[in-house]
Amino acid sequence: RHKVCQVHAKAPTVLVAGLRQRFCQQCSRFHELSEFDGTKRSCRRRLAGHNERRRKTSQGTKLEDNQCRQINGKGTPKLTFSSNNTSLKNYQIL
Repeated sequence: RHKVCQVHAKAPTVLVAGLRQRFCQQCSRFHELSEFDGTKRSCRRRLAGHNERRRKTSQGTKLEDNQCRQINGKGTPKLTFSSNNTSLKNYQIL
């Protein structure tokens, strides 16, 4: 998948052009060690984008949860049933 051998892709430090670098799994490139947090394998820039996308998804979920809570204040929607005057009871959620 990457044009880097497994040994260099997984190494914590690689010497490239005289600079200590690490392979970023997200960018598929080598970056200086200062661009990584600790021993992580993705650079800060790519991790920031990833975390931003995750926050957007979780905010959408939170909004849906809040809409349910606003219906009756307990987190479950209020259901009202009405029945027709036929031999079979048909219920509709209003």
